[in-house]
Amino acid sequence: MDYFKQRRAYRKLKRDQIDISTGQNNLYRELLDYANDEYQLDTLFTLKNSALLDLTGLSEAGMKKARNELVQLGLIKYVPGKRNQQKPKYQIIKLYSTSWDTTNSKSSSTGTPNSSSTSNPTSSSTGSSKELTSTSTYNLTSNSNNNQDDPNPFVPLINMYQQEFGIMSPTAKQQVFDSVSDFTKGGATDQQASEIIQYAISIAVSYNKRYWNYTSKILDDWVNHSLFDLDNIKAYQNKPHNPKGSYKNFNHKPKEQATDWDKLKAKEPLDNSSNLQDRLKKLRDEKNVTRQDKNTVI
Repeated sequence: MDYFKQRRAYRKLKRDQIDISTGQNNLYRELLDYANDEYQLDTLFTLKNSALLDLTGLSEAGMKKARNELVQLGLIKYVPGKRNQQKPKYQIIKLYSTSWDTTNSKSSSTGTPNSSSTSNPTSSSTGSSKELTSTSTYNLTSNSNNNQDDPNPFVPLINMYQQEFGIMSPTAKQQVFDSVSDFTKGGATDQQASEIIQYAISIAVSYNKRYWNYTSKILDDWVNHSLFDLDNIKAYQNKPHNPKGSYKNFNHKPKEQATDWDKLKAKEPLDNSSNLQDRLKKLRDEKNVTRQDKNTVI
């Protein structure tokens, strides 16, 4: 299975045919990425529930619901595990060159003449996949574009990514494509999407988290809160909110308090010398009495 073809087919499926919830999307993407990382795109693979809960940020009930819905949609196969004996197994179902892809192709080929590839170049077969391969009219890997008067807005993003995270691999490029698309779908322009992702990278760097997965969690948090404008995002970041389940790591340090020496002194027993002398005299008298008693017995 080709990872990038699968991603493109999945995005096309979401866009044209089915509705995917945030929970379903997060679970499917984590499963697909894990299968790709482990070279198990075409086979069953095991993955613990606890690992999926950490990766997706879902509750256990939410994960089970999303998993069942993905199975019903025909996107994944699921083999339940056995407690303390066998981990659950998953398999990614191929979406391209299948019934899903055939259904989508038929629906597009039987559309109106205005949407055909011969009558409208802007919606040609190559143009319809533009969003899946580059998410914009720009090439994410170079300065070239169709309008020489309009500079590529992604060049600063690419430069910042490579400066902070290193060379952009094909997988990383596709992930950045996906993030750009998430924000442009919400109404952001290419320029605004680029600036938003750069802002997320700067936050990750400020926490010394110099890798894309951490940045992706930040971006997902904004998308989940329907934040597609940089000003609103900055206002959201500056607003105190519950850190539970967030990408931030809050260190709650106990507040240092000054020692109240007056209270400590108040708790110390008073050194009453007269009382001490009385107690010593009493002890001596008791010893003398004991000695006298012993002498009398003898």
